Amino acid sequence: MKNFLPHFEQLLGQMTWRLSSLVEAETPTYEKSHVDDLGSWLATWAHEQGALVTVHPHPVVGDFVECRWNPDLPQKPILILCHMDTVHPLGSVEKHPARLDEDVLYGMGAYDMKASIVLVQTVLEELANLGQFPHRPLTVLFTSDEEIGSPYSRSLIKKAAKQAGLVLVPEFCNYEESIVTERKGVGIFQVTAIGQEAHSGSSPHEGRNAVVEIARLVEAVAALSDEEKGSLVTPAVIRGGTRHNVIPGECDLVINVRVRFHSEAHRIEEALNDLVDAPPFIPGVEKILTGEFKRPPMERDDIMIKTFQKLQEIMGTPLRETSRGGGSDGNFSAAMGIPTLDGLGAAGEGAHSANEQVYLPSLPRRAALLASVLCNWPEKSF
Repeated sequence: MKNFLPHFEQLLGQMTWRLSSLVEAETPTYEKSHVDDLGSWLATWAHEQGALVTVHPHPVVGDFVECRWNPDLPQKPILILCHMDTVHPLGSVEKHPARLDEDVLYGMGAYDMKASIVLVQTVLEELANLGQFPHRPLTVLFTSDEEIGSPYSRSLIKKAAKQAGLVLVPEFCNYEESIVTERKGVGIFQVTAIGQEAHSGSSPHEGRNAVVEIARLVEAVAALSDEEKGSLVTPAVIRGGTRHNVIPGECDLVINVRVRFHSEAHRIEEALNDLVDAPPFIPGVEKILTGEFKRPPMERDDIMIKTFQKLQEIMGTPLRETSRGGGSDGNFSAAMGIPTLDGLGAAGEGAHSANEQVYLPSLPRRAALLASVLCNWPEKSF
């Protein structure tokens, strides 16, 4: 296997400059025109690199950019999932400009995940320059709604993953440069209680208090957590009532759910339905449950274990693995039984904060890792 690390170490300055430039191009999820500017630039770049580019328009978020190399070769593609959107609103870079401090680059969106775009571009460019571009189909999908749970790109991601033999997710890693082999599934649910408004002084008997109904549910919802199984059910937000002198006629409870296992996702969803279907504490109040699991859990199952072992064989050195409570687009492919490697991006910390930082010496190492996988992954994984 070719040792790519010395080559990419020579390109650290180039990668750092490219990352600084991408940070300046702000791309909040719902700022479609800004995300589309980045997407258009990436589409042009991929076309110049010999890719067949398909832009999937979307009316709400940025258009999705699908780039395919060697699409006519018979092997299953390697799929790289990368998102362009960030959580930071426009103007964040002006308040917190990108800056260098020794081996660290601070920048809004640098860690999550502009550095990953830099890695993908640099690796594909250099593999072509070195005559080492993989002789198999390769797809890179740049999406624009990952930070809101990928509601619009989900079907496209799953379609591409279904065709793939391996999915690579260059989401950020920790300072230990671990590979993510487990992620929790994420569910967002809402219970709405609908009662009856009434004057709280002169005719309270005519009201049906929706706030009280929701309050009675909160403890039961929280009790669905199972710490031993890694399941956390959080009553997160309550909204209800209009004025102090009005019996509240409507109240909402927003619930955040995190689970390690598919079985726990099913258990909790059924339990929430049971709570809502049970007779109300306040007679006459109607309860309605909405929501779903936005991302299924990425379980550390047999396929994930074998995929991580194959990565270690390719790299020839022991690698660390870790789990994360937050989801990624890799949750979708892993739940489909497709070999998936996640957390392949740059090391650092501070995701979604003003302290976002990328540990620059990790860039050549992660580039070498990505290049090694692309050049050495077997046609038939397992």
